Amino acid sequence: MAPARPGQDDTHFLLSPSASYPQPFACLIDRHGQVVYAWSSTLDQPAPESEPPAYLRGWNHVELGTDGSLYVMVPLHALLKLRPDSSVAWRAELPVHHDLDLHPNGEIYALTEEPRAVPWPGGARILLDNTITILGSDGEVHAAHSLYDILTTDPTLKALIEKEGDQRATGGHLPDPAMYGLDGRRGRDISRRLRDLPGSPCDVLHANTVEILRAHPQGLWDEGDVLVSLRNLDLIAVLDLHAQAVRWFWGPGELSAQHQPSARPNGTVLVFDNGQAHGRSRVLEIEPATGQIVWQYMANPPESLFCAMAGGCEELPGGTVLISDAQGGRGIEVTRDGHTTWAVRISTRQASAITSRAEFYRMAPIPYATVALLDGDCPARDMVRSRLRCELRDNLPLTLRGTL
Repeated sequence: MAPARPGQDDTHFLLSPSASYPQPFACLIDRHGQVVYAWSSTLDQPAPESEPPAYLRGWNHVELGTDGSLYVMVPLHALLKLRPDSSVAWRAELPVHHDLDLHPNGEIYALTEEPRAVPWPGGARILLDNTITILGSDGEVHAAHSLYDILTTDPTLKALIEKEGDQRATGGHLPDPAMYGLDGRRGRDISRRLRDLPGSPCDVLHANTVEILRAHPQGLWDEGDVLVSLRNLDLIAVLDLHAQAVRWFWGPGELSAQHQPSARPNGTVLVFDNGQAHGRSRVLEIEPATGQIVWQYMANPPESLFCAMAGGCEELPGGTVLISDAQGGRGIEVTRDGHTTWAVRISTRQASAITSRAEFYRMAPIPYATVALLDGDCPARDMVRSRLRCELRDNLPLTLRGTL
């Protein structure tokens, strides 16, 4: 592994290219665009002849633990823990998707999907409920919390969910719960059947982020509460899993298909507003006590940054912000005044004729203290270097402006 330069430039970046299916891989790149480490495994991948949709191919999300272990989501099928040499430490068969977070006590909080019949005005309906499944460090399930059950304890959010469900059912095929015989069935086969219905009437929530929180400085939420993002509701919310209660929410009427909200140490919330309904994406910082947007990044012109799906944003230790333009295949680091300090464009040589909706799901910063643990055998690195192109750009066709 090429040594990183000591100091502020030590941050590496983790991603898993969507085009790596049917032999998915994840890799760490440094600020020079060099692949310094990689993992790969075909375990649990759907067969190409089954023509899986994009959301069931490859690795939906990957997360690097502080011990150098890689947590891999095989969408709606399994959570894998891989050792640095890509061998499997453990496998949990779960309908995981989109995101996970690692608790300091070693537990893993993962988003999972649970088809279920729920009460509805006019009769029961099938909903693709989202849950937060908590696993121990050994991969054993400790608990599961339904987002539908928690969100509907708030009358405003209950009405929002019912409105979205009714809109999705209009003109589409609304499945009869009795005909599906769910009986605990879950996973990619039944989720695919329900998502493939015209209008996708069952996919009302579509959670895409879970973050375990520290206590809010002004007491809006407590240590251990979770921040979630519900894409199809244009909603971000803080939930108390133990009390099964909603602590805070924001977004409808302002967000559009957002991803990756995160709480900053000062209590504000950063979020990537995909702007699916508006044809432009932006980064927002919200003051949760007032619901006000206190800062934003937007491209100039606005449509020059438009990531309709996937993507995200995350504050780096030095105060800059990393933007994941997943569909454009771009990672962009910007300062608060809109100056671009680093940018890379990712492209992947296709292993098959199957195309992907985005180049990657999300790019994540990794501190060098974690990267330094990865000094063992890395059999996947040569393969990844032959398939991945990282192009550093000083003049990406995008300029950002920061506003108050």
